[in-house]
Amino acid sequence: MKKIFIIAFIFNLFLLSSCHPVRIDGPYKGRIIDADTRQPIEGVVVLGVWYKEYAIGATGGSEFYDAEETVTDKNGDFKIKGKGLLLFSFVGPVDLTIFKAGYKYVRGGWEHGIGYFDDIRWNGKTGIIPLKKLTMEERKKSHGPPDPPSQAPLKKVILMLREIDKDDKERGLRARGIWNGERYE
Repeated sequence: MKKIFIIAFIFNLFLLSSCHPVRIDGPYKGRIIDADTRQPIEGVVVLGVWYKEYAIGATGGSEFYDAEETVTDKNGDFKIKGKGLLLFSFVGPVDLTIFKAGYKYVRGGWEHGIGYFDDIRWNGKTGIIPLKKLTMEERKKSHGPPDPPSQAPLKKVILMLREIDKDDKERGLRARGIWNGERYE
């Protein structure tokens, strides 16, 4: 009887925590288009970041878990594989940052086939996401996309960093070229 109580207690602890009992993470498929012309945009960087989520007090907490990035092809298509089958995992849904120099970045979650972006529409399981092209004046006023999580290794975020640097150079700013003490170009 004592073993059953302990097993039930541990099971309930998982259910009451931020643990996700069972879910399939990914794949995430999308197409990036120009908001005005509706044409696909090649070379857009799509960065997926996952965090471990913890139930701590009333607010909870999270820490970096992993990142995966890709660029769109000539049709504006991208695919991020995801983490696959997750059993009793504290890994939350992916957070996507989508950016190309000269465009306004978008950022949002993507869970169970639902993308949390302002103007997303769906073609089956493929999210169609428009990016707004910015004038140079708008670009100089903007701050660009947020940096990737500082805990992410360079090899997992280098495409986003290079695109941010490219945008900075085009806006007359100095490119960073260094991430967590590692030089990149």
